[in-house]
Amino acid sequence: MGTVDVDSGIWLALEWLLRIGAAQHLQARQMIEHLGERIHDPAVPEHQINANHKVFAGMLAACYLAVGWAESCNYARHHRARRHAPELVAEVTGAPHPWLMCNRYKPGERETIRTLFNANYFRAANEGPAIVPPKEPGWVVRQHDGALVMEQMTWGFPVVLTGKRGQKLKPKPVNNARFDKLDKFWSRWARNPENRCLIPATSYAEAVGPAGAMLTTWLSLRSLPVFAWAGLWAHSEEWGAVYTGVMTDNAPELADIHDRSPVILARDDWETWLTAPLAGLKQFDRPWAASDVAVNATQVPWRLGGEVVAGGVS
Repeated sequence: MGTVDVDSGIWLALEWLLRIGAAQHLQARQMIEHLGERIHDPAVPEHQINANHKVFAGMLAACYLAVGWAESCNYARHHRARRHAPELVAEVTGAPHPWLMCNRYKPGERETIRTLFNANYFRAANEGPAIVPPKEPGWVVRQHDGALVMEQMTWGFPVVLTGKRGQKLKPKPVNNARFDKLDKFWSRWARNPENRCLIPATSYAEAVGPAGAMLTTWLSLRSLPVFAWAGLWAHSEEWGAVYTGVMTDNAPELADIHDRSPVILARDDWETWLTAPLAGLKQFDRPWAASDVAVNATQVPWRLGGEVVAGGVS
């Protein structure tokens, strides 16, 4: 089943509703609790969508109208949301929001990964999905007893929200970690080298286009068929071993695709990421050179999650 992901425009809409007095925090919490509810859309055969996405997009447009502003482009809204909405998210949910960025990637073939990283399998596992979405298993390379091991973990740290009656809701995966939050929300794990990892990937995807009609764009490196994405990992009660990818500001040349990108590490930097003190990682808070990034803009709807292959969509 496909779902329309919640993007930063929704959180900015909630921020506006609160700031202009059109909604109270209790109402905002209730809205957030219902974001995950899905209904069947007859216009999308065999798929369900999150209808609230369109509702919040309308709220955002109404808020612009209420204050007499022309509605800004998606890129500008992302920046405003990042500047204002984190305080709202923390206040209403007590947890960071898993922004709609790099929510799918291709890890590559497992034996190729093992050979490239010169790692041993930590435990037996199957090949895993060719395209990894949040809350699905993906390959992670980490240190164990002085050597590199390769292990399958669930993509996304589980964040458990509470309902309006105080009940625990189903955990949601936070699969991206902002670099500028490594010494804050993510400090518990980022400061401990044992909780850092490398995420093997051949390419990653971004959703591009207007809300409700986003298309899938794949990005890869011209120089490296498989690259290492900086990550964090931990053990969780809900899903066992989990991991998240670290994000940084995107190169200006690629900002029309997304304003953030994965932190990609050169081969000589792997050991530093896995062993250095947190202060020594600041050098990696930069995007990979845009000249080495290959962009493949497809016509595959983001909600279908994949790429066109023989016989349909994967």
